[in-house]
Amino acid sequence: MTFDIKFKSIDHSQGLVEYVQERFLKLMKLAIRPLMVHVTFSEERFSRKAHVYIKGIKGGFRASGVSDSFHVSLDICLRKIKRQLEKEKSKIKHHHHYEHSSEAILEEMAKKIEKEVA
Repeated sequence: MTFDIKFKSIDHSQGLVEYVQERFLKLMKLAIRPLMVHVTFSEERFSRKAHVYIKGIKGGFRASGVSDSFHVSLDICLRKIKRQLEKEKSKIKHHHHYEHSSEAILEEMAKKIEKEVA
């Protein structure tokens, strides 16, 4: 996983770069093999914005956040990205038909056992 962190109309901040890397490494447990993480920080008047784009094998995930602090803006983005990753992971995990899942097979076995006992 590689990071591409850009700063528009503001000075480069090594502390912010380290914060981004630390936060994304915690989040990548959910990721489906991310290849590239693009983060762009920008400032307009009194608002600080963070835009995040994660490029993975199965596609990309985008989020943006606006706040009075870059750290809070990034946290907003991370919450949005986390939701998207959880949804995608759920789709991958439950892509089979229900009748072929282990839960359905167990339910069917329980019904057969109840019929045999009764």
